[in-house]
Amino acid sequence: MPGWLLALRVAGMGWYVALCVVLGVIAGLWLDKKLGASPLFLLGGVLLGVAVAFYGMYKMVAPLFQDAGQSDHDSGEGRD
Repeated sequence: MPGWLLALRVAGMGWYVALCVVLGVIAGLWLDKKLGASPLFLLGGVLLGVAVAFYGMYKMVAPLFQDAGQSDHDSGEGRD
């Protein structure tokens, strides 16, 4: 994979994580305002945003490791 494509993918992952957390905060604040449960939904939104971000990051990074493992195997690296 070319370096610029990898850089774009990593930048996209950063935006994805930020968006997940920010949306969790916004949703939590909105629910707290509607239901009057001050920090409860904010904390839940942050935790949910972080969990979704980590899961999405795993799904985005897993193919990169598979591609790297295949290229190492194809080139003969890692053999004794």
